[in-house]
Amino acid sequence: MKGIPGRVSPPAVGVLLGLLALGLALRLANAATGSLKLDDFHSLFHARATDLAEFFRVLRLDNHPPLSFLLVHAARALFGESPWALRLPSLLSGMGTLLVAWRLGARLSSRTAQALLVWLLAVSTLHVELSTDVRMYALLALASVGLLEGLVALLEDGRGALRVALWTWVGLHAHYHFLYSLACLAGTAAWLVASHPSYRVRWRPLLAAFACAGALALPWYALGFPAQLRHGLPPGGANAELLRLGEGFKNFLFLNVSVAGSGSGLRALGLAGSGLALLLALSGALALLLRDRARGRLALGALCLASAFGVPLLAWLAARCSPRAGYEWRYLVGALPAFALLVAVEGNATGRLAVLRRAAALLVALSALVLSVANARDPGEEDYQGGVAWILEQATPQDVVVAADWQPGLFPHALAWNYYAERLQQGRELPRVIAHTSDYSLQDPWRVNDAERVFCCLRSLPNGCGLLRRLRADFAHEDVRAFGRSVYVHTFTRE
Repeated sequence: MKGIPGRVSPPAVGVLLGLLALGLALRLANAATGSLKLDDFHSLFHARATDLAEFFRVLRLDNHPPLSFLLVHAARALFGESPWALRLPSLLSGMGTLLVAWRLGARLSSRTAQALLVWLLAVSTLHVELSTDVRMYALLALASVGLLEGLVALLEDGRGALRVALWTWVGLHAHYHFLYSLACLAGTAAWLVASHPSYRVRWRPLLAAFACAGALALPWYALGFPAQLRHGLPPGGANAELLRLGEGFKNFLFLNVSVAGSGSGLRALGLAGSGLALLLALSGALALLLRDRARGRLALGALCLASAFGVPLLAWLAARCSPRAGYEWRYLVGALPAFALLVAVEGNATGRLAVLRRAAALLVALSALVLSVANARDPGEEDYQGGVAWILEQATPQDVVVAADWQPGLFPHALAWNYYAERLQQGRELPRVIAHTSDYSLQDPWRVNDAERVFCCLRSLPNGCGLLRRLRADFAHEDVRAFGRSVYVHTFTRE
């Protein structure tokens, strides 16, 4: 029956299955062509903990809550360490986000808008990428849209308190930037309950849901979170310039437009589409609020507006006040489902300029699909797999390999080299691997004296670091090859 979440008519089942198939195909293609990245190996490092005591001891030195790592740990225990097994929790979280968004989209005015919402999430290059990482960002998006859907159901229908509690607990243990989603959505829900008579009866279940989630999250936030605050490990990103705020909105549906190349029409289409999507989200928010106001049911429009625009703005302001808060496009993914919903509203626009607004929404949807297909063919990210494979094709057992990554001292080096060399070895004898010091100098420089070639598999190391300076002094020639973004192989030869 139309408009009632949870009830799906037979024609709608076909639409939903088609959208899920599209989303799954893009994610599987992205995973098949993309290498695991440095952050993925950080997750694997935690997932390899021998027991829970060791897991939580080491995690307290990191910057993240435990849930995503525990899910990767479980996937590894069940299915091994293949890239597919490690990516499984994120893939399931990504597909789950599409399902919850479909349920939320049933509150829109038409099946067209509901389908467009799920389409935009299915083809979002941001969501596709994060659904195939071995990280916590797809889980963050799932918890955020789950909380949004639960709050709308609680305020409008008087049910959903259990979902609010569940997704709040999940989000609090997925990523700390969920706190921004929680602040914006809970604050907006509290304002609606306090200011609108029709919602005042909802204050008891609302408080009970958040109190339950808070009580269940208390052990980690009393014992783990304070320890992580004390050690001062910087976040993965802290650039909170004004341009980065706008870039965050662009990346919701059009991440990696550079994959098409600077001279490509596809890149221009992606940049234009991202600007158009932002305008549509703003106009969609206005249209949804006006519709809801006429019906006396403000929850959907107000909560989506708070999530889509309030969360990025709050995260940006926090990082402006304290770089320790962190700011990076992946951290904003919790706002993506609400942003996509506001754009989807314009897919069923009425009134003035309705045809133009609908055409613009269709253009955004098709542009996002084109970019997503191109991105799935070549993600353009860190290609450790390609770098290691190339070294193994060139190297002999007499050659030497140095593997190093620019990263916090918490994580061991050469994780990517060891992971892929073992899988790509194919019976060959591996070249010797020599270590480096914590300041990126060769630990035993004499070990390269008898080597004709040295391969350095490096990720983001400064060009003037100690190990490169030493090898440049000892070897006559240096060749540098890039493998995706930030991964370089330096080959040093004597003649």
